[in-house]
Formats: sequence, C-alpha cells, structure tokens
Amino acid sequence: MQKMMDALVKPERAKGLILTQVPVPEPGIGEVLIKIHKTAICGTDEHIYNRYTWSQLQINPPMVISNEYVG
Repeated sequence: MQKMMDALVKPERAKGLILTQVPVPEPGIGEVLIKIHKTAICGTDEHIYNRYTWSQLQINPPMVISNEYVG
C-alpha cells in the first residue's frame, strides 16, 4: 500500500482549496524527502485560494500548494 500524507490542494481553476490525502512523493536523483513538523499558510497561499490575477497566470491545477514549513 502506498504511503499517504495530508496536503492542501488546488483542485481546479476556481476559488478555494481542499485538505486531502495525496501519495508521499518519491525523491529523485539529487533530491531529499523532508518530514514536515510544522506548516503555515502564507500570502502566496491566500492569492492561490482567492484566485487573484497572479495565481490565475501561474498556478495550473490540480496541484499541491504551500511553501512555508519546518522539517
């Protein structure tokens, strides 16, 4: 059985996010997998949630979001 993790996902080109289970990614060559201990929502995540102009041009759903974490 594949290992799963919680993630904030932008599922479609609409306002909102969902908290769901996604597969734990497999690191590639030159990459590491970090176990996350704490995470937060930042201004970029708010832009993605509200689908402001910047995120309409930069975010191609479906995708896991967030870049504020401690591992």
